[in-house]
Amino acid sequence: MDKYIKLLEEFVGNKITADDFERRFIKMFKGDKNLQIGREFKILDKLFADVDAYCSDPDLIEDPRFDLDGVQLQVSAKEALNMLVKLTAV
Repeated sequence: MDKYIKLLEEFVGNKITADDFERRFIKMFKGDKNLQIGREFKILDKLFADVDAYCSDPDLIEDPRFDLDGVQLQVSAKEALNMLVKLTAV
């Protein structure tokens, strides 16, 4: 879980761009053979859906209810980070 927390901290802390986060998160999530169904998976799966809805070009956003811009993606990432940190603290 630490690798996800580190990546989320980088994005939420503005150390990487939304595009970099999107690319790295998708690669990490899809390639994670150790991720098991549970609370962590639910949090990361929800975030994966938001990453999938991310659109870097505002001109291509057709429906703001379904497409996310970088700011919205960062809000989602911050929520996921907070939930993951709480889970690891237990």
